Amino acid sequence: MKADPQRSAENESRGGDSLEDRVTGDDDESPVAAEESPTRTAPAVAPTASTGGQVADDPVPRWLRSGAAIAWRLLAVAAAIALSAYALAYLRVVVLPVIVALLVSTVLRPPTRWLMRHRFSDAAAAASVLLTAIAALAVALMMAGAAIGRQFSDLADRVQAGIHEAGDALAQPPFNLSPADIEQRIDNAMNQLSDSSGALTGGVLHGAVVVGELLTGLIITLLLLFFFLKDGPALWRWVVDTFGGRQGPRLDELASRSYSALTGYVRGLFLVGATDATMIGAGLAIIGVPLVIPLMLLTFLAAFVPLIGAFAAGLAAVLIALVSGGVAQALIVLALVIAVQQIEGHVLYPLIMGRTVHVHPIAVILALATGGILAGIIGVFISVPIITVAATALAYLREEAQPPEPVTAEAVVSV
Repeated sequence: MKADPQRSAENESRGGDSLEDRVTGDDDESPVAAEESPTRTAPAVAPTASTGGQVADDPVPRWLRSGAAIAWRLLAVAAAIALSAYALAYLRVVVLPVIVALLVSTVLRPPTRWLMRHRFSDAAAAASVLLTAIAALAVALMMAGAAIGRQFSDLADRVQAGIHEAGDALAQPPFNLSPADIEQRIDNAMNQLSDSSGALTGGVLHGAVVVGELLTGLIITLLLLFFFLKDGPALWRWVVDTFGGRQGPRLDELASRSYSALTGYVRGLFLVGATDATMIGAGLAIIGVPLVIPLMLLTFLAAFVPLIGAFAAGLAAVLIALVSGGVAQALIVLALVIAVQQIEGHVLYPLIMGRTVHVHPIAVILALATGGILAGIIGVFISVPIITVAATALAYLREEAQPPEPVTAEAVVSV
């Protein structure tokens, strides 16, 4: 059949128009396109407009939404911390011995390992080191007690003389109190003390409860310390195998780093305390202050409570110097304490502990304040070890979060 040239031309013309319309997207101007797609509709429009990430119909600003989300999360974290601190304080008879035993084990573990390497059994090595440490502490306490017993009567006479001097000062201008007035005030103070005997009795009972808790905690601490020295690595392997799961290697590495940080912290405190006690003792002996050995022991033990312990030990030394030798001797002792603390803060701490404990002093101060508010003296004692472990854990997590360095061609060639 022969094609009609006129119809072919019309079809070509119509096809060309349709192609052009499809290319330019001008469908509405073509009546053919309108007839072929009568049901075509315009794209849907969103019912609400958005401006800069903020929905127009939402009355709450975006910054307020973000602030509220951050605020309730911070409240949840603070509540969890407060609840944990309350639980630790409530279970202090159990929690505190665990922490003390762990800290002491960092000092006693090296001699225990040395004995194990020299044909001692695990139990014999742990028992030998523990008994030696208890004997050394008992000897130190006996020496301090003997020094206090020898000089107590002399110190009491000086305190009584100081009270008489204070009474004579009150009898002179500008106070102008007569001896009768002074005796009357003393009698009033004694009567008030007698009236408050009930409160004192309650305080004695509370003190008896505290002594019982201390004895119980001491027994638990010694038992835990013995088993930490004897079976420490085996106990930790059991913990990792039981609770670690797939994260066992990471948990083991984190615990190893944390224990190393605690070891450096406790050993640093031991060296700092021993150095402070030696300098303070030598200075007090030269000045002629009594109770040198007890003050040295107090200075050594106070080093394990940062900031507060040094202040308390220095204050005790100044007060004893004031009672025994007067204002001039107290000022000399105060200058000695300040000089020793400056040496400790600017020389000993950076030199001994700078390589193991990487915690800023501001963090230490805040940790001490927070621990004291939440758990009293227990919180002050354990706050710095906790923040030391936390800083070590954060450093390890940051290290794990960093992507591995790409292997370069030079490294491959060098290998």
